[in-house]
Amino acid sequence: MPARIRPAVRGLVRHPLLSLAAIFCLALGLGATTAIFTAVNAALLRPLPFPAADRLVSVFRTTPNFATGPFSAPNYLDLARETRTLETLAAATSGSGILQAEGRSMRASIVRASDDYLAMLRVRPALGRIFRPGQDGAAETPVLVLTEELWREQFGGDPSVLGRAVRLDGEIHEIIGVLPRDFRVPHGGAQIAGEVWVPLRISGWQATARRTNYLLLQGRLADGAAAGTADRELHGIMERIIEAYPELRGEQLRVVPLHRESKRGIEGPLTLLLGAVALVLLIAVANVASLLLARGAGRQAEWAIRTAIGASRRRILSGAIVESAILTTVGAAAGLALAWAGTRVIESRVAAVGLPQLAAMPIDLRVLGFGVALAVAVALLSGLAPAWQAQRSDPQDALRTEGRSGAGRQHNRFLRGLIVAEVALSLILLLGAGLLLRGFRGLVDQDPGFDASTLLTLSVHVPADRYPDGTAVDRFLEPALEAVEAVPGVSRAAAITLIPYTSWGWNFNIRYEGVPGEDPTRLPLVETRIVTPGFFDAMGMTLLAGRPLEPGDDERPEAPVVAVANRTLAERHFPGEDAVGRRFHLGDTTFATIVGVVSDIKNFGPDQPPRPEVYRTYDQGGRGATSFPLIVRVTGDPSAFAQAVGRAVFAVDPEAALSRVRPMEEVIAASMGRPRFYLALMGIFAGVAVALALAGLYGVMSYVVEQRRRELGIRAALGGSPGSNLALVIRGGAALIGAGILAGLGGGLLVTRLLEGMLYGVSPLDAAAWAAAPLLLAASGIGAVFFAARRAARVRPMVAMRE
Repeated sequence: MPARIRPAVRGLVRHPLLSLAAIFCLALGLGATTAIFTAVNAALLRPLPFPAADRLVSVFRTTPNFATGPFSAPNYLDLARETRTLETLAAATSGSGILQAEGRSMRASIVRASDDYLAMLRVRPALGRIFRPGQDGAAETPVLVLTEELWREQFGGDPSVLGRAVRLDGEIHEIIGVLPRDFRVPHGGAQIAGEVWVPLRISGWQATARRTNYLLLQGRLADGAAAGTADRELHGIMERIIEAYPELRGEQLRVVPLHRESKRGIEGPLTLLLGAVALVLLIAVANVASLLLARGAGRQAEWAIRTAIGASRRRILSGAIVESAILTTVGAAAGLALAWAGTRVIESRVAAVGLPQLAAMPIDLRVLGFGVALAVAVALLSGLAPAWQAQRSDPQDALRTEGRSGAGRQHNRFLRGLIVAEVALSLILLLGAGLLLRGFRGLVDQDPGFDASTLLTLSVHVPADRYPDGTAVDRFLEPALEAVEAVPGVSRAAAITLIPYTSWGWNFNIRYEGVPGEDPTRLPLVETRIVTPGFFDAMGMTLLAGRPLEPGDDERPEAPVVAVANRTLAERHFPGEDAVGRRFHLGDTTFATIVGVVSDIKNFGPDQPPRPEVYRTYDQGGRGATSFPLIVRVTGDPSAFAQAVGRAVFAVDPEAALSRVRPMEEVIAASMGRPRFYLALMGIFAGVAVALALAGLYGVMSYVVEQRRRELGIRAALGGSPGSNLALVIRGGAALIGAGILAGLGGGLLVTRLLEGMLYGVSPLDAAAWAAAPLLLAASGIGAVFFAARRAARVRPMVAMRE
């Protein structure tokens, strides 16, 4: 070990608690800051991974109810044909199907994109080629492109996969390429992503259905064009389309730069979290400064002795520099390890719960470098300041004043100011965490509208070519439900087009009988779900009025078309009236009659209010389906029935593919992923901040006791009790805590209002959170002060005699 490092290490080892505390503070501050800034950089600052991404735009259909709607196929084709400000206007839509390859059948998420979509993004494939604009969409042999993840998982990363034939939904496709890793495209606050990409094919009826909206549009600006110019041009084209097709009245569109859309919905919360972690870094740096300054003040006599026996100023200052360098090096290494672990957790867990922008995050070494530079500067200044002051003092004066009030009033005031600031910042974070916890508890405790404890959910997909002409409902779904219900321990089984608590749906503008329909977009918007008649019973929903759907509600001509509404629709559309018996238009001359009203389900997540919904049967509204999400009510742990239910489904169709097999409670928990993420991070920051503040408080109060040792000894010699010395120190610490809490409450009034959009129904001035946070911090702080002050009670009168 080099000669200069050995004495520095010995000096740090002589004070292990202080050295470890400084390293701990640096590691937490640097690790948390680096991890969160890496997330913010990935979601908000990192450029999109497409060449000339600043030229890319998203195009949204707007109505009085929607600002980010999709388009119908004929409207898209007209816009793409007439635009001049966009060199390409491309479309995509997401779905799922069955991929049969390598002797296996699997459910695959599919993106059907116009054959110029990938070229518009200027995607460079990892293998093979992408779609050829104007060719692959109309090719006789359909083609597809795999994602790199699916290519490696299902085909072992074999390059010879190019040209291989696979079946997708029963149709032969040729594999022509592999997309880059983590390929996804932001759109409307969500992302377009799939395991398989195929060229979009628009069928005959889709090419004329002006109000069947399912295509997501994106484009690339032509040279010299701006997003505002494209917006005005497409507005004009849309006006002409509406003039030709009056049923589109009320619709319009807007053009938005793609990079702006990639941040929608997350910019505010992530910026707040970045601010929170910046507070943690400030507290950590303040703690390191207070610890090193206190330690340096206690070494005045040591440096005085070294100076008296001939040590040079350079030698003493270089020793302080080496000690600070060792502390920051070890702290930075530990911080890098924490940052790596934090980014991996965010990348693997958070992307799956509603923040897909964080799916790929290399550690941002720039912010780590900034944090290390800040820590080095603070450590050097804090370590050098006392040593420099010792060099400017007379060694005899330092030796004479050892054990008295060595550091001086100004130094003590500075340390106390740091502690007050730490307590204030910690309280602000603690208030934020308390408010988020209150909001999250409200989400968890609310009634979902059904009993989820014994429900198993799964999605079943069958090959479309095995069930032509919409026969899958009769030949597969009904026998499959019977087979599942025959499994011992299963009480009921049902199907629904979308599993409850998924954050999307199918909707339409509902027109009730007798209501004019000149402007359909201004009619109420209603979500629709297709279910089997036993769905409400299997879910455990409450029938509030009328009757549920029944097996007789089928496709027979004599069977009237019926629907069941949820409570929100009944109360919002028919306040104070009976919704049962009301009819709404399904076409120009056909109607559906509301025959019942059931309890609400928060299908768009626990943080969103229920929306008006209607339920119809597969026989009357979903005959062409080949994908069936199932709800299975069991008597016990739902996970224990997964294999038996799967075997029952495969007994009906061995080529069926199962996916997303999980208990309903997991589905609900996953829908709370984003609020849980915010709560977890804010809670971690608050906990770290409080721990750092308590460590700083303990360190400074211990230092104060050491500096006042002579005074305390004199008090004891004059008859003061140990308890009086203890109370004296505790009063001083309590004053610091009180000042910090008052400052924190003032700052909290300003800062917590920024959390309003993340509190899910809780007021930023919630009394419980505002009462609990200061009490918790005060109690913890007094505990830290008490442990530091115990040394004051043990000071003996003989100390004063020696002094």
